[in-house]
Amino acid sequence: VYILILEILLKNLNITNASNTFALLVIDCPRTCDFPEIKHGNIYDEDRYKQSFPVAIGKYFYYSCDRSFASPSQTLWTQIICTEEGWSPMPKCIRQCFFPWVENGHSTSSGQTHQEGDTVQIVCNAGYSLLYNQSNLRCTESGWSTPPTCSQSTLLRKCGPPPPIDNGDITSFPLPAYAPGSSVEYRCQAFYALQGNRNVICSNGQWSEPPKCLDACVVSEEMMEKHNIQLRWRHEKKFYSRTGDNIEFICKVGYHRKSPGHAFRITCQEGKVIYPTCERVAV
Repeated sequence: VYILILEILLKNLNITNASNTFALLVIDCPRTCDFPEIKHGNIYDEDRYKQSFPVAIGKYFYYSCDRSFASPSQTLWTQIICTEEGWSPMPKCIRQCFFPWVENGHSTSSGQTHQEGDTVQIVCNAGYSLLYNQSNLRCTESGWSTPPTCSQSTLLRKCGPPPPIDNGDITSFPLPAYAPGSSVEYRCQAFYALQGNRNVICSNGQWSEPPKCLDACVVSEEMMEKHNIQLRWRHEKKFYSRTGDNIEFICKVGYHRKSPGHAFRITCQEGKVIYPTCERVAV
């Protein structure tokens, strides 16, 4: 019970009192209960009753919990009553964690439902383990602390066929599965340049990064004719060049350079050829 004490100076009220003492006015204020904020739950017909709060002692309501949560009484609807100490019992919703049957492992808790805070043990079969190699799982507010799944241990996990690459392939016949530590070698098609490590290794069920086969540069006779140029070395029939190779041009007879001098010596860059230009010599 709240007691409101009003202190009144008697002479301010024009009440004669030689000692100027205080008079005490005691008012009894009834206790009320505010709207119960229930995490993961709500009271019955909440939208209808919420505007009536605060409520007097003796008022009661029912609340339910969200899916995968339950009240301590484990009933669908739980009654709470407004008392001098507040709501009784204090509304609460506790997480419920269902424990499934474990593939590639076993547990005495399979098929059971556990409450928030409970701990469960799993024994995985040989060659399998829980995430992070744990053996115990805990039911938390958000569910199981670790997925209740026994997966093949990463160190024993095999790899599938090596990943394909553009304009290249492996040097051996592909297999459906490769043991951990296995390696395969890649090679590129003619005139394509290999970039990266030609050998890849199976580890933790995955292959290491495969190499790339960079495009070759094709020197077009039609484009040389259009730009009035030719290959510098007449004996050279080098119409295909690998990435990184140099290609040199000169002007055809009767023409002189229009492009800068450095443009007549280019480097093949992943299939791209930039042709210099020559123009006819003025007569």
